[in-house]
Amino acid sequence: MPKTPNEWFVLRYPLAYEMHGSPFLELVEPHPIYINQVSPISINLDFFGSVLGGRRDLGHHVVYFECEMAWYYRDSDNIYKTTTAEKLANLYRALMMKCCQDMPANVHKLNLFHEWRGDKTARAVVQRAKSILAADSLFFSATSQNQRIRGIEIMERVARKFVDEMLSVEPGQILKINDAFAVFRALLKERELPDIKRSDFKSVVVPLIKDQFNVCLRNDLGGSGRGWKDVKMVQTRPG
Repeated sequence: MPKTPNEWFVLRYPLAYEMHGSPFLELVEPHPIYINQVSPISINLDFFGSVLGGRRDLGHHVVYFECEMAWYYRDSDNIYKTTTAEKLANLYRALMMKCCQDMPANVHKLNLFHEWRGDKTARAVVQRAKSILAADSLFFSATSQNQRIRGIEIMERVARKFVDEMLSVEPGQILKINDAFAVFRALLKERELPDIKRSDFKSVVVPLIKDQFNVCLRNDLGGSGRGWKDVKMVQTRPG
């Protein structure tokens, strides 16, 4: 069992210790009853900001998505979902209390139980965590392995799947934009995602088809209306 607050936190968050140093500055003094009394007298905000990022050994992960000024945590289904600064502050306070309860009698517990569990310190820890756990716009990009619930990049993910799995090159064939739009809307409905406007569909799908098959959206297809020549829809549902 850990015998000091530093040992307690370092055992659980070794990476935070490696990057930011000891959780506390501890004072060790002789005591008339105990061999020594351990008193944590100062807190390392950087360490605890890193702690809010979670424990890798347990699969926890929290990030601060800078471009939206929002917190996300990875749920058990590996999908990132939103959380709040208040909940992270509560997590910090709970960890401090758990550490306090596990300490032996020779550890001075006032700062652990009271001073550092106050709103001022909790807010400071969460604020410091913003820079330590910051994630840029690429973290949830359409090509990233990180997925979040109902992010704006989900539309592009579905569009890429639509182009990659459901379309193919077929000389002489014509894919009408109305048909492609109808199937794409069905995919969104199947995934319980919001519907999309035709103009937004074009802005996402037209460049992907151009990159994938080197064909452009055409207006000169006669009675077929607008669409793509030499492109065929091979299936109406992704495999």
